[in-house]
Amino acid sequence: MASPSLPDSCPDKDEGRREETKANTLDAEAAALLADINSFDLEAARKRVQEIDSRYLGLKRSTETYHEVPGNDFPTVRLGGRAAAVQKDEEPVPTLRTGGLLDQLRGEVAIRQKAADDASERVDVARTSLDRRLRAAFEYFHDLTTQLNYLKPKVARNYIFMDAGDPFCNLAWLEGFADFRTQAESDGGRIERVTLGYTLKGGGVRTIERAGHGVERLRQMLFDLGLRFECVERRNRLRELESGTFTVTDEICVQVVWRADFENREVIVESRNLERFGFASCRLPADAVGSELLDEFGRLVLGQAHRFRSYLVR
Repeated sequence: MASPSLPDSCPDKDEGRREETKANTLDAEAAALLADINSFDLEAARKRVQEIDSRYLGLKRSTETYHEVPGNDFPTVRLGGRAAAVQKDEEPVPTLRTGGLLDQLRGEVAIRQKAADDASERVDVARTSLDRRLRAAFEYFHDLTTQLNYLKPKVARNYIFMDAGDPFCNLAWLEGFADFRTQAESDGGRIERVTLGYTLKGGGVRTIERAGHGVERLRQMLFDLGLRFECVERRNRLRELESGTFTVTDEICVQVVWRADFENREVIVESRNLERFGFASCRLPADAVGSELLDEFGRLVLGQAHRFRSYLVR
């Protein structure tokens, strides 16, 4: 007996049709995709990407055409209907000839630089020489004070104080020293000052009276000269200073400074109480500072006959 046929609206039949239709659709889409891949133009896609990049970067693609014009050394560029000549090859950079203005200027600069270097070298040599001479002076003073500190000789020199009739006399060497000071290392580290200091002592004591404002003036003078003194003041009932009595000991402090003048290549000698009370200054040529001059200065210190002044700069 034959099986009964299913009606068209049967659920199983509709499901089968849908599956068949879906399969056909997928096959069609796959075939279309394969066709697109086979027909894909890589060069056209690259140009399209370049056009998009140019639009976002602010660059415009040129649509101008270039035509070679026969008989002309330069190609003609058509820009908006106008022709412009563009040089095909760049011109070579001209070669500068020698012996021109620039070479003359360079030569002058070289001459001046050499002159400046030579002058700087001469200055350095002169300063180094002055440093050696001041070092020799320090060594001489150091040795001199060492010997005199032991011997303590008499110094044949009298010091007159304020035109008084009783000068400081019968003086003898008490004690002395020598010292020096150098520049900073950044300035060369050379010796720039040598100091000789010593004390002469006598056996006398003097008394000086002053009234009113003369008390302070005398006190300042004795202090500036480095003299040892004591002062007894007298004041009235209002505590006003009326007078003062000074007791001054025969003891004289002498100081001599030999200072380098590098610019003028000289030695400046500054002294206090060297030959007389007060301050004095003189100059010596740097080349003159040697053993003979130092011996003459040593005789001056001891109050002996000397020729030290013959070396001074006039």
